[in-house]
Parts: sequence; C-alpha cells; structure tokens
Amino acid sequence: MTRKGWLIATILTFITICAWVIFDILHTRSKVEIPAKTQEAIEPISPEFNTRVLDLVPSPSEPQATSSASKP
Repeated sequence: MTRKGWLIATILTFITICAWVIFDILHTRSKVEIPAKTQEAIEPISPEFNTRVLDLVPSPSEPQATSSASKP
C-alpha cells in the first residue's frame, strides 16, 4: 500500500471510531421511561433494621405450639 493509501485508511478508521463513540453517547443519553411498578421495585431498601420484628419471632429454645394433639 502506498503512503496515500495508508493515510486514507487511517482517516476512514478515525472517522468510524469518532462516529461510533458519538452515536454510543447519544444512545446512552436517550431517556427511557420506567413504569411506576418497576421504579418502586428497584428503589433501595431502607438500611434501618426493625428490631420489633425479632421480638415477634420465637427463639429456638422456646417450644413451638402445634395444632395437633400430642401422642402418648
């Protein structure tokens, strides 16, 4: 390839890469509407730990009540 051929190939490659980057940025910046249910589902969970729930859960040492009659 001649020097002129390399120059043309380099310029076309540069233009292609620039166009690729510009269109990728434009594609990324496009606004996409997220439905309300999806937005609610992806909201962060509160970091506050609810200790009252632990009071409701029986400890492993406590016997659990069963609805069936005990067998002799």
